[in-house]
Amino acid sequence: MESIVSYKPSNPLLIDKVSSIVFWRRSADFNNSTIFLPNNICGFGFTLSGDLFVKNNSDYQIMPSFGARNTLVKPSEIKTSGDFLNISIRLKIPNGLSLFTKIPMEVIYEEEAISLHDIFPNQEITNIVDSLLEAKNDEEKIKVIELFLVSKLIFSQSPLFAAIINKIDFAKGNCNVEQLATSFSVSVRTIQRLFNKFLGVNPINYINLIRFRFLLQLSSNADTDLLSNALDVGYYDQSHFIKHFKVFSSLTPLQYFEKKSIIKVSDFYNL
Repeated sequence: MESIVSYKPSNPLLIDKVSSIVFWRRSADFNNSTIFLPNNICGFGFTLSGDLFVKNNSDYQIMPSFGARNTLVKPSEIKTSGDFLNISIRLKIPNGLSLFTKIPMEVIYEEEAISLHDIFPNQEITNIVDSLLEAKNDEEKIKVIELFLVSKLIFSQSPLFAAIINKIDFAKGNCNVEQLATSFSVSVRTIQRLFNKFLGVNPINYINLIRFRFLLQLSSNADTDLLSNALDVGYYDQSHFIKHFKVFSSLTPLQYFEKKSIIKVSDFYNL
């Protein structure tokens, strides 16, 4: 059995920063693997029981119990073991982890996953995990998490970075870095530095991701014309479209839709 329950934050300081706090439970007999496609809704989480594994080539690698993963770059095939409970903090700002630490995201995401012990003081992580384990229900656990988030909140974010992200999202990825630099009267290098610091991936990758996600949204109807949608969102020919689709899904568009791979793709990041 699997249960994914999403809660909205209640603390006024977090409402515009945290999209949701998600409780993800699986029973020990849940053996199916799940594919998570790349998404710009990033966050971090606490696995309080069981283990989380991510497929790396042909083997599965165990993830840190309390950690963050880069969900911006490539798809992940995930499975769990034991009676599994993970609490994930999903952030509205792309890779909003930068709201809670001054460590540049390019440093944090040098590896696919990082332990929260490498981001925050060990004693703070130990204390919050102890409090989460002692909490009697989801509501009490949410209060523990919100207190921790508020205590770590950094209020100085880059308005320029936020404006660039908003423009890419509004254009649904149908833009390029040179256009953004001209629009904001900055250099391409300035945009690259901002993305390294606050996102951990370069702006071209992020633009491609947003375009890919919008294409999936357009193509959710089985009767849709896939190639026509691809051209509408900014792919300039079929080979360009297929190449980028494979980067983010590991499949060609036809393989993805014809084999109904989408059935195996989790809605975890779309709650």
